[in-house]
Amino acid sequence: MKRFNLVLGAVVLAMSQLAVAQQTSEPTAKDQQPAVNAAKAGRSYDVLELPAIESKDASHSLLLTVRRFGDRLFATGHHGHIIFSDDNGASWQQAKVPVRSTITDIDFASPEQGWAVGHEGVILHTADGGKTWEKQYDGNRYGKEGLQYYQQALVQDPDNEMLQLLVEEMDFAISQGADKPIFRVFFEDEQKGRAFGAYGMLLATTDGGKTWLPQLEKSENDSFYHLFDLAPLAQANTFFVAGEAGVSLILNTATGEAVMSPSVPWEGSFFTVINAPDNSVVIGGLRGYMFRSGDGGQSWDKVTKPPTSPIVNSTRLQNGMLIAIGIGGEVLFSTDNGASFNFLPIRTGGQIYSVVQASDGALVFAGPDGIKKFALPTKSNKTKG
Repeated sequence: MKRFNLVLGAVVLAMSQLAVAQQTSEPTAKDQQPAVNAAKAGRSYDVLELPAIESKDASHSLLLTVRRFGDRLFATGHHGHIIFSDDNGASWQQAKVPVRSTITDIDFASPEQGWAVGHEGVILHTADGGKTWEKQYDGNRYGKEGLQYYQQALVQDPDNEMLQLLVEEMDFAISQGADKPIFRVFFEDEQKGRAFGAYGMLLATTDGGKTWLPQLEKSENDSFYHLFDLAPLAQANTFFVAGEAGVSLILNTATGEAVMSPSVPWEGSFFTVINAPDNSVVIGGLRGYMFRSGDGGQSWDKVTKPPTSPIVNSTRLQNGMLIAIGIGGEVLFSTDNGASFNFLPIRTGGQIYSVVQASDGALVFAGPDGIKKFALPTKSNKTKG
């Protein structure tokens, strides 16, 4: 099956972040010793078999995602770091994580039950509110279990050309090893969840992650473009999925079908999508472009906004205001359901990758220098947007 190389979209979201990590948080000699020992013994250095690097400075190292569940904040990043805060980001504790893979996203279905995903196709699970984690899945299983899954499906439907291609795809995945990052995970409840990421990877579970099954045959992403983010649409069980090269999908979680949304007016990559209070959705991506749809992704209007770096993340505040951030450090806000955005007077001092509102109303950012927190400016300090 035709393969597609990483394009600028994935570079902005993933590869550049790893390069920043080398500049901002070099491993110590102790951190590097397992790799040195492995090299001397002629073995590979496998981050899936090594626990996360413990560091008192984890909250100041490269972090890719920050999210809030209840009153607890979580942030994830390189070296397997998952950290959490119960005081609105004033202090952070590092969770026990069994892998050293970069962790890209996290979600909780309840205060105790949560999942995290990352590079090497890793999926982690916690049953104690995020203090300790166990590995449920990784990229080595993706190819092996996917091959078995599609071979069995092909026996039942031997003339199905798509299944034949997916058998080849999984055979190729086995030859590549655990090389595909998962970018996003979300759970509807403690049993039903989905994860997706690079090269169109799309997985689903109905048993709390004990088993994960590929869903590629249900997706119209035939070219296996990367999938980056999702947000709920007004219709029940329906989500908008934003991806690489203008690829956007309408995902029905009841059926698992993911159909292409052909109306997106630009073929660049979109890294973030947010739902507004009026049920419209707003997407953002390369070149700082943003678009808004008020009809479930059937038609789009270009968002009025100032020029910025690529838009990489967005969030909705408690009062309904939308926040979008540029990777260069810009912070934008909208009070008209995403029709327009303007600058929020916050100087983040460098690159940022993710944003969330803490319980005290402040904005918490994650980036190459770790966590940064800023009070939300008052109305008198904001420009209408």
